[in-house]
Amino acid sequence: MGFASGRVSFRRFRISGPHPKRVDDDVIEALRGHAFGVEEVVSADGVETGWIAPTHLFDTAIDAGKVVAGPYLHVVMRLDNTSAPAAVVRSYRRMEEAAALEASGEERLSKEERRQAKEQAEAKAAKEARQGRFRRFGTHPVFIDFEDGVVYFASLGGSAGDKLRRLFAETFEAALEPLDAAETASILSDQLGRHRSYEDAVAAHLVDAPAGGSGGNGSADAVDRSFLGREFLSWLWHGLETSDGSVALRADGRRRLPKQAGVVFQKLLQLDCDFQATGRNVLYADGPTRAPEVRAALRVGKQPVKAGLLMAVGPDEYSFVLDAARWQVNGLELPECEEVQPTARLEERCRHIVRLSAALDAMLAGFLDIRFGSDFAGAWGRVRQWAAPGRKAASATARQEPDDQPSLRLAR
Repeated sequence: MGFASGRVSFRRFRISGPHPKRVDDDVIEALRGHAFGVEEVVSADGVETGWIAPTHLFDTAIDAGKVVAGPYLHVVMRLDNTSAPAAVVRSYRRMEEAAALEASGEERLSKEERRQAKEQAEAKAAKEARQGRFRRFGTHPVFIDFEDGVVYFASLGGSAGDKLRRLFAETFEAALEPLDAAETASILSDQLGRHRSYEDAVAAHLVDAPAGGSGGNGSADAVDRSFLGREFLSWLWHGLETSDGSVALRADGRRRLPKQAGVVFQKLLQLDCDFQATGRNVLYADGPTRAPEVRAALRVGKQPVKAGLLMAVGPDEYSFVLDAARWQVNGLELPECEEVQPTARLEERCRHIVRLSAALDAMLAGFLDIRFGSDFAGAWGRVRQWAAPGRKAASATARQEPDDQPSLRLAR
């Protein structure tokens, strides 16, 4: 169960505020205190949550031997929906209405009789729900890197993420913030000393906005910066086609990342219209960026928002789909692990996931350094010319960096 085997899909959360810095007895005790079924707290929507060990659905006997893998904590959030399905409630209501109609001898029920039938149906469904008749089991694996302050969650749905944030806060008295493209870019911009530029950023497009089209950020929220994810994929695509297929990585002493990573677009490419005018293109192919239909999509202003990538970080290769706006990974195939012992194998897989995430963030940091630099207009002009051949590129002057500043540039 969880991150221990097979392909992995995950999203990340940043732990906000004071929190444990390592897995210790207090962490294990906190998990036990919020194990599934200990308090039997059911939320208003009929969902019961709690922690279980990653052995099986009913293992609430949490101990370090089951959940600790090196510096990482690997647990599962069990999420059971106990409420009656809407179809059941509707059926009970129709049954109550039919019985009331037969008893009354009338052709139709009064408003008051329909109200009573509804209440009786809901009461019957609620009673059976309390008895566990409608319980649907759900499990969502989690691994936590307390040292980095990051939670990896093997569920991409928003509802499950909300439940995780609530359960984590109750367990560790710390908040979780989703690390989507906007939040990740915000953190990296702080590290680059460019947060003001981040706050002032507006969306960059490959073509001019059509008359009457939406030329904004592609979002109803004026402070949303998720457009940086799609811009990153456009820049990456352009950079790979105009270079040797490698991307520079920002120096990371802790992760010991190489100076460059090899990247190839593969299998899937989804492009959406920036202006919500020309729809969406989704292509499944071995070399999706070479297809004429995606080049045509670029020329009308669509940008990639989701892409299959094959990424080489040193000797390790990772195959996955990147959802650029949400900054989440889907269907990750990890390198073959050499470890045989289950705990050591899990630790190695977790280290690979952390390493890949660090490499993705390093690539995004490289893009942001250019995105918020003085030469971005010229640099993006070259991307626009590449996307729509024949367009006159904006003039650009190379921006110089101090010699002691590690390069954050994407390789061109």
